[in-house]
Amino acid sequence: MGRRRIPLPHRKSLTFRLVVGASLLCGATLLAAYVLLTTLFDLHLRRGVDADLVDRLDDLAAGLETTADGGIRLAREPDLPKYDRQLSGYYWQVESEDTLPIRSRSLWDARLPSPVAQNALGEIKLREIKGPRSERLRLAQRTLQFDAPTPPVTFSVAADLAPVQAAARQFSRILAIALAFLGVGLVSAVVLQVRVGLRPLEEIKSALAAIRAGAVKRLSDDTPTEIAPLAHELNALLDHHGSLIDRARGQAGDLAHALKTPLAVLRNEMENEATPDRKLALEQIDAMTDAVQHHLARAQAVGGARLLGVRADAAHAIEALARTLPRMSDRDIEVEVALRANPLWFAGEAQDLSELLGNLLDNACKWAAGKVRIAAERANDRLKIEIGDDGPGIAAEQRAKALQRGGRLDELKPGSGLGLTIALDLATLYGGSLTLGRSALGGLKVELDLPAAD
Repeated sequence: MGRRRIPLPHRKSLTFRLVVGASLLCGATLLAAYVLLTTLFDLHLRRGVDADLVDRLDDLAAGLETTADGGIRLAREPDLPKYDRQLSGYYWQVESEDTLPIRSRSLWDARLPSPVAQNALGEIKLREIKGPRSERLRLAQRTLQFDAPTPPVTFSVAADLAPVQAAARQFSRILAIALAFLGVGLVSAVVLQVRVGLRPLEEIKSALAAIRAGAVKRLSDDTPTEIAPLAHELNALLDHHGSLIDRARGQAGDLAHALKTPLAVLRNEMENEATPDRKLALEQIDAMTDAVQHHLARAQAVGGARLLGVRADAAHAIEALARTLPRMSDRDIEVEVALRANPLWFAGEAQDLSELLGNLLDNACKWAAGKVRIAAERANDRLKIEIGDDGPGIAAEQRAKALQRGGRLDELKPGSGLGLTIALDLATLYGGSLTLGRSALGGLKVELDLPAAD
């Protein structure tokens, strides 16, 4: 069997972006650390060389004596083997205007350069020069004057920079290897951390596949704090989807219930071969047509209770329905509107709100003796709507039946008996509630509690 290849992450994946981003950041940081540390180490080595050169200048100045004829000589030369070996790279020189320079044996017949410009007495000047073997030397020079008629004396000490450069190169190689291993370790840690950190997303992906396959119904609530809002929203979306399915099933059942009686009447009439009642048949066909149109309109309700940024003006919908419904009634109905604020924003689709309020107001106008009152206000994050009429109302023991599908309490009134049920379905779909009571006008009171929007 061949080796199993680990799939590389796609460049659009979070894993790829996080790993590449972290790798680039680690690489830039390690490179900056490399440059900084090598620079500091080289500076440290050069400062060590400079400090040693200054010490040698002090030794030369301490061992200098003047002769009776006004000349100079060194009573004590630096006792170091490196200044005795020919062209060793370590040199010293003492010179004055009127005398030949005194030089270390290591210089042989070479000579250190004089100061570029006249230095202030006692000031130490440091610079780099080429040595007798064209090597790079670090040169320290200082000019002193001992007695008034004696001319100034310049002391020069030079040291080869090759050992410093070799030490710096060795340090750079060791540091580069160490930082390379550190970089590999950091990138490996980043890859591991990213895979562990993104594992909950992979678990959500697997859980969604299981939901699609029907193995589970919801995502687990045991998720990290950062992923919990995502899981919560997905569960809310699944619940909303399930409620839409239940609603569709209920609508199908309501439509079947609404068509059942007209179809039975038509069958009976058609089976009566002697004198089929054409007028009755047309009435039943009209009833079925109205039921189909009614339920088609009901099915178009969006139910966007959890859609972000969706809102509707309840005040506008109430005022529009209050103007329209009385005109469609065959009786003189007065609709009184009491709004505590305008606009009153409903957290949902305008189409659903119109369907909900339309059913309730239509039911109130149907049963009212002459007056319907609708009031609306906002309480915190909820929208409170109350619809009352002066009709006969519904007895307390009959109110639960009135909210059941097809639960008609009076068969003499036209309609399918689904107005309250449709309103209850829509209110529940949006996380609201619908309750029945007795109105101050004497008839039925319907109280709606719906989510409000800003």
